[in-house]
Amino acid sequence: MFGAGGAHADDSGGPVQVGDTVYFSLDQWNCSIAGTGEVGCDLAVPAAVMNVLYAGAQVPFPNVPAIVIDSAATPAHPEWNSNGSHTLPGGNPGLAAIAQVSGHDPQFSITHAGATCQITFNGSAVCTSMGHGFNQRGPVPFGY
Repeated sequence: MFGAGGAHADDSGGPVQVGDTVYFSLDQWNCSIAGTGEVGCDLAVPAAVMNVLYAGAQVPFPNVPAIVIDSAATPAHPEWNSNGSHTLPGGNPGLAAIAQVSGHDPQFSITHAGATCQITFNGSAVCTSMGHGFNQRGPVPFGY
C-alpha cells in the first residue's frame, strides 16, 4: 500500500503487452492501459474511501476495489465491477526504473495510447489520461 514509505516498482523487467493493452504494477496495484487510452488499476486491498473531484467538490466513495479513467467526460472514479480485469494471472510485472535527470523526475513511468502512469520522486502513484487522472500518497486515492 502507498503510504509513508511511498510506492515502488519491482525489478521484474517491466510492463507486458497483450494485444493492445499494457499490464504493469504500481506497488500493490495491478494496472492496465488499453489501446483506447483507458487506464485502470485493481487494488490489492480495497481503499476504505476514494475522493473524487466532481463539479468543484470532493465526493467520497466507500469500499473501492479498483480505479478507472474511461471517459473524457468524467473524472477518474471507482470501478466496482472490474473483477480483476486489470490483472494478469499471477499478477502484473513492475515498471522498470528510468533514469532521473533531477531529483523531481519520476522514478518509474510508462506511457501508452496517450495515457501515462508513474511513481513520482516522492513515492506518489499518478495516472493520467483523457484529461483526467488519479493519484495516491497515503491511504486515500484521489480522482480528478
